[in-house]
Amino acid sequence: MAAIGGRLASVRYGANLIAGMGTWTLSGFVPDVQEATAFGDTVKTYVQAGIGDGGTFSFSGNYDPADTAGQVALNALANTDAELTNLYFYESTSVFWRVASGGKLIITKFGSPTFGKNALATISFEGKVSAKAMERVS
Repeated sequence: MAAIGGRLASVRYGANLIAGMGTWTLSGFVPDVQEATAFGDTVKTYVQAGIGDGGTFSFSGNYDPADTAGQVALNALANTDAELTNLYFYESTSVFWRVASGGKLIITKFGSPTFGKNALATISFEGKVSAKAMERVS
C-alpha cells in the first residue's frame, strides 16, 4: 500500500496558493439510503434511493492578513452569495480534488483569526459541496 504524506498538500483559490494552510478535509459524498423492509422480512433492507449529499470541506492554517489573493480574497466573498467552482485541494504538486462539472462550493464559515498568547494566529474556512460530488484529478 502506498502512503501519501501531507507535506506537498495545499489549497488554491483559482491559480493562487492560499498562504499558510496546513490542513484540509473533504467529508466525501453521502448517498441517501432508504429503508425498504417489507412485511415478512427478518432483516432490514436498504436501498440507495433519493438525493445524495455532496459533503463538506474545510481547511485551516496560519493566519496571513497579507495574503490578498487567498485568505483576504475568500473573506471578501462573505455575504455575496458566492458559489465557487475554482477552489482546489491539492494532495501533491499535480494531483488535486475539485467539485465536478455542474457543481458548486459554498463557503459556510468564513475565516476569522484565532489568537493565543503563546501561539501563531490561525484561520479556518468551512463549506458545503453543492449539486455534484468532489472528484480527484491526476
